[in-house]
Amino acid sequence: MPPNWILGKTDTGWMKSEVFYKFIGNDFNRWLTENQIKRPILLFIDGHKSHMTLPLSEFCERYGIILYALPPNTTHILQPADVSVFKPLKSEWKNTIRKWQSRSENVQCCVTKLNFCKVFQETLENYDMKQHIINGFRKCGLYPLSPDNVDYSKCIQNVLEKKNRANENLEKVIITSNEYRAAEKVIKIIQENLSTYGINSDVILNEIKQLKI
Repeated sequence: MPPNWILGKTDTGWMKSEVFYKFIGNDFNRWLTENQIKRPILLFIDGHKSHMTLPLSEFCERYGIILYALPPNTTHILQPADVSVFKPLKSEWKNTIRKWQSRSENVQCCVTKLNFCKVFQETLENYDMKQHIINGFRKCGLYPLSPDNVDYSKCIQNVLEKKNRANENLEKVIITSNEYRAAEKVIKIIQENLSTYGINSDVILNEIKQLKI
């Protein structure tokens, strides 16, 4: 493994709070000190529970690291790695694998846990990681700070896709006129109970009518 790399592991392969705490406390914080990074610094995290623990928050407060959790379900528009880093990195990784396997000494070999880091290093050497990260922060509007840079069309697209999928599922279900009438009857019976929970029964009844058309 390259000398400047940091490698962590868990039983499941997923990030865990204790591993992330060790990374921040033992590695990231030391890197800030060694590179004389002026504090406080702002650290964006994706809001996963492993990133948001009391011990970590207390440590970061003590060492001038401001944790900022991005809103949930926004990684596709606000997380630089998702927006600008992963896709070209995967493409370069595939190129590396093809080149690596084409070498005579690797014809009968495959990438394993033992040689992964060495092979992956070739990918990073041919991949402009720094520039892709800079582009990611810019596209996400995080740095320089610019809300107008965010691609909000992805939000609209997701909503439309979900609605279209829902409509497609409804088209597959055959509902009889008796079932429509029964549904309307039940909604009207529990209308008052629904209103106590802030549910507008008229909206539900209107949706039922639209399905009947």
